[in-house]
Amino acid sequence: MNDVIVVGARCAGSATARLLAQKGYRTLIVDRASFPSDMPMSTHLLWHAGASQLDQWGLLDAVKASGCPPLTDVSLDLGAFTLTGRPPSDGVDAAYAPRRKVLDGILLDAAIAEGATLRENFMVEDVVREDGRVVGIRGARRGEPAETVRARLVIGADGRTSGIARAVSAPAYNELPELQGMRFSYFSGVPLTTVTFVAGTRRMVFAWPTNDGLTLVGIASAIEDFHETRHDVEGHFFAELAKWAPGLAERVRAGTREHAWLGGAIDSFCRKPFGPGWALVGDAGLTLDPITAAGMTDAFRDAQLLADAVDEGLAGRRDLEAALADFEQRRNAASLPRYFFTGQMAKLDPPAPEIVQLFGALRNNQADTDRYFGVFAQTVPVSEFFDPANLTRIIA
Repeated sequence: MNDVIVVGARCAGSATARLLAQKGYRTLIVDRASFPSDMPMSTHLLWHAGASQLDQWGLLDAVKASGCPPLTDVSLDLGAFTLTGRPPSDGVDAAYAPRRKVLDGILLDAAIAEGATLRENFMVEDVVREDGRVVGIRGARRGEPAETVRARLVIGADGRTSGIARAVSAPAYNELPELQGMRFSYFSGVPLTTVTFVAGTRRMVFAWPTNDGLTLVGIASAIEDFHETRHDVEGHFFAELAKWAPGLAERVRAGTREHAWLGGAIDSFCRKPFGPGWALVGDAGLTLDPITAAGMTDAFRDAQLLADAVDEGLAGRRDLEAALADFEQRRNAASLPRYFFTGQMAKLDPPAPEIVQLFGALRNNQADTDRYFGVFAQTVPVSEFFDPANLTRIIA
């Protein structure tokens, strides 16, 4: 029998599976997809803290070897002026934006190298319960009869629409509606070396380079405006880009779009990430709006937190459910300040007067500009930077 079944082989699932297999647990990964495969709805920005986590796991060199460029600088064009800085480092001094077919493949190969087993094209139909406890899954590979696969713990890493979360009726809390929507694509011939943001009225332009000489360029719009653009995506995209980022618009028009238009809008929520015989990690357990591009970095952090908790429980050092309850508390302590900060940002409202003051004060203050960008890079805590005393110090 397996010790753990991980449902979902993307960045949260493969990372968790690798960590558990490395600790000696019999770990099975199942996924409905076959690999390598892309994940087109991901903007795949991995902030500095996420890159540091990959480095600690010994996997960052593989990302570098894929040709994905390091992104040391972040810029925010506010119209009247542009803030540019380098977030403080917690080990790695750059962000990366690897395509998911690259990153997920690196993580999955690493999990298999540590002894995890993969079943691709496997559709999970339901969890299996005995005496009120999840003891496995029931599902099948395409074209094959259904089977029951048992484990001491089933981990749902199957995304925001998690079938495992639905099967165990995992309760949601801190729910936020769709607040903004994104449209983006990949362009060749648009060289870029920074993580770039351009603020507009109810808009945010974003761009960064990825693998294969491509640059991802997108626009986030307030949700009401986003839905109005769906009938002429390309026309609206270039009109908005020319309005808010004319220099970038010229470069993008001189390049070549190499992919279909992508994007959408999602709601945000936290889910209780554990119960008898089951746990959730990644977007299955907590999904936040993508405006701060925190998803993959959060997934790596939570994979480590969950693997440590599962190890405590399965090894018998603690009661498993008590260890998983601590995982939820640690996840929330790390996530919720950024979760609510992200929710405010995603409204794309005009900045409050105190934020206008803050940006003005940062204009000639490189050290604190760097720390402001560190909030997004997850090397500076949200609560620390936005502490009223710290804001008063900067503005004064």
